[in-house]
Amino acid sequence: MAARRERSTCIAIVVLLQLTAYANAADPYLDILPNGETQTKPIGSSIILTCKPKVDDPSLVSQMQWLDPLNRPIEFLNTYAGTKPTMYTELHQDSSLSLFFNSLQEDQAGKYTCKGNYARNVQLSKSVTIDTIIAITWDNAPPNQYPILGEDFDIQCQVRARPPPSVDWLYNGELIKTNDHYVITTYALKIKKVQASDDGIYTCRASVQTTGELKERPIRVEVHIRPMIEEILSPVDIIEGENANLKCGNKVTGKPPPTVQWVKSLTQQNLSTADRFHVNSVTGVVTITNVNREDAGEYQCIAHNAAGDANANILVNVIVKPKIMEFVNKTVVEGKDVDIKCKAFGRPPPEVTFRKLTADKPYETGAQSQDDRINVKNDADDVSGETVGTLSIFNALTDNDGLYECVAKNTGGVAYKNGHLTVEFPPSFRNMPNATVWSWDARPVNLTCIAESIPNATIRWTFYGDQKIPDNDGNIQQIGNGPKSMLMIKPYDRRFYTNYKCIAMNTHGTREHLIELREASRPGQLLNVKMIEITATTIKFDLIPPLQPDLPIMTISVQYKEQNWQTWQNAMNKTWSVGSVYVIEGLKPQTPYEFRFAARNQVGLGNWGNLHIETTPGRTVPKEPKIMTTPGSEYELSPYSHQYEVSWTTPPDNGEPIDLYVIKCCQIRRVTGDWETLTDTCRSLEVNPGRTRQYIKDLKYDTFYSVELQAHNVMGYSNSGYAKFRTARGVDTSVLQHHGPLISSGAIIGIVLATIFVIFIIIDAICCCVRKTGIINYMRERSRRKPVDEEDTKLGSLYGWRFPLPYCDQKMANVAGVTAIQDSGSGKNTIRLVKHTAIDEKEPLKEEKKITPIIDSGLRRETSITFDGKRSVSKTGFVGKDSAV
Repeated sequence: MAARRERSTCIAIVVLLQLTAYANAADPYLDILPNGETQTKPIGSSIILTCKPKVDDPSLVSQMQWLDPLNRPIEFLNTYAGTKPTMYTELHQDSSLSLFFNSLQEDQAGKYTCKGNYARNVQLSKSVTIDTIIAITWDNAPPNQYPILGEDFDIQCQVRARPPPSVDWLYNGELIKTNDHYVITTYALKIKKVQASDDGIYTCRASVQTTGELKERPIRVEVHIRPMIEEILSPVDIIEGENANLKCGNKVTGKPPPTVQWVKSLTQQNLSTADRFHVNSVTGVVTITNVNREDAGEYQCIAHNAAGDANANILVNVIVKPKIMEFVNKTVVEGKDVDIKCKAFGRPPPEVTFRKLTADKPYETGAQSQDDRINVKNDADDVSGETVGTLSIFNALTDNDGLYECVAKNTGGVAYKNGHLTVEFPPSFRNMPNATVWSWDARPVNLTCIAESIPNATIRWTFYGDQKIPDNDGNIQQIGNGPKSMLMIKPYDRRFYTNYKCIAMNTHGTREHLIELREASRPGQLLNVKMIEITATTIKFDLIPPLQPDLPIMTISVQYKEQNWQTWQNAMNKTWSVGSVYVIEGLKPQTPYEFRFAARNQVGLGNWGNLHIETTPGRTVPKEPKIMTTPGSEYELSPYSHQYEVSWTTPPDNGEPIDLYVIKCCQIRRVTGDWETLTDTCRSLEVNPGRTRQYIKDLKYDTFYSVELQAHNVMGYSNSGYAKFRTARGVDTSVLQHHGPLISSGAIIGIVLATIFVIFIIIDAICCCVRKTGIINYMRERSRRKPVDEEDTKLGSLYGWRFPLPYCDQKMANVAGVTAIQDSGSGKNTIRLVKHTAIDEKEPLKEEKKITPIIDSGLRRETSITFDGKRSVSKTGFVGKDSAV
């Protein structure tokens, strides 16, 4: 039953499908793709609508066409030439017809109908409505907008869309609401009283809720600031003849940075195009080259940027450097008044001062505090720009004579000019001392007279109570008549030793000067001769030279001899300069001596006198050596913490040479105001006799020591010289460690020889490289040879030992009396060494040896040869067994 029911159901479904197919085949229609009765498209978009017939036989479809909203047929593409129209149709092979819109326009909206015929009598038709929308479009929304600080500004954002859009604003990502600062209008965002903080990125956001379209327009807002010229300096002084820079105020501000131009107010000339002017529009500085006086006047600088302009007026004054027009030399008589005038020009009128070139500072305006005889004043004329400076000197003195400097100074600079003031005065001998001139033994002398005066004085001489100098006397002659004159005198008798008068005269007066010519004599005897120290070999005197009224004593001489054994003609002599140490050395011990003395001046040596007799003591120990210390100090301070330098003077040896010094050093300490010696710390040091200083080392820092010095000769030790010292604190930064020669003579000779050897090696190396000569080249060539070469030379054969004998030439070599002969007659390779004399080669052989070389197939083989007790090793290389190479 169930099976029958299922079969009936299947039959019903099949019948239904057949009826449906038949119905479709019988009812043709048109289908428009894309589906939908209304197509909503944005303006400007490209779209296609395809009308497709749904029939059994597409070939029966005809007269397919699209009608616009006004039922006008839309033409096919092939009916147009050139560019494609905004709307056209195309017919396809399957009889479908497409409608194309290249760029959909707003007026193309409406109902479009597709029509056609099927099998000639069946009318087919299908319509579709195109609804256009306008996408969000920015009509006036510049991406960069520039409000001006302090003013109201509308940020423009004009947007268009269909359906109408809604617009809101964001600032740096945050939503803006209308408030006291912002006002949102239809097409803009108004900012009230723009502030610098309003800089930033604003976003204009447009949306259409019905279509869900959303667009954002970022707008960068940069607040501009009108130019401002700050701290205007006016007037400005510039200097004639120099280059000058004018600034448009100390600072020009604005945003964006303004550019600056300059205009001269009187002529309205733009300085950017003017000669000698250069305008830097960025810095606002105008440079004037070689300023002249016509550049004075008012200038205007104009600062400009996108926000506006600012200008400032600057008054320019041209400073004219001072110039001295007149400063003449003046002459005045001593004791009279004089005015020295200096005229100078400049703008502003310069200040004039005066300075004597020998003075460090200029004179002050008015009377001088140190000399009220001198007064300075200025008379300036602002109109002409001239200043007259006057230096007035009342009761002029000769010290006022000299060069003066006029100094004119204003803000433009300084001008200098020198002038001379001559103060005339009668002759003067102020720089000539009342000297006495000496002569002796008719020695010629010159008497010189110099008279200072303006104008120069004439000079005449008198003597013997105003007697005129004779003209033709050969013993007295005048040379020069002034202002310098010299009298040449040959005093052959005593009448010439008298007073001479120099008389100088000019227009202002006469002056006289006396010069005395006196006769000088040899010195007299010494005032005192006293022995103050005597040793076995030396005597020290205290000598007082004679009082000499004329020429000074220059030297003192002594003659000395052994008493009763020598004459004065054989006596020994010694001369000292006055004031030196009068010591005689090299005397004999235990010997009486006679001494006599004489003084010398320019005239000569005086008579011998002041006889003195002394007997030298016998030989004994040296005198006490004196350690050199600081006078008045209780102890010396060592600059070192661990050593001290002892210095002393060589004492008299008392007849026997000093052979050594002994230094004893002990540590001491102060106990109740006295010094105690720590005997267990004492140590002694012997020093060579030729030395006068010695370092004591290995001391303790900041410690007191005593040092004792004795001199020794064969007679014994001298008395001790004493000193105390204290070492320094801390550690020595530099301690002298060497007290003898820094380098010995042997070391010096070694250094010189080494230097010569190095130079020789350098020269030989240069000869080797350049000329292929020299020792280095010889050794290099020798090193290239194999050891067997030397043995071959000894044996007299060059090739015999280098290669197997069958491949060597039959040669003989006579070297050092030995002959090496190759012998292969026996079937073996042997060499006979034959020794002979150089006189007769036919002498019978004294020695003969046969050596069989060892030939191996290896590359190298050692062959030992013994000859005359020597051993030679030769290494020979072989390429092959039978190769001669």
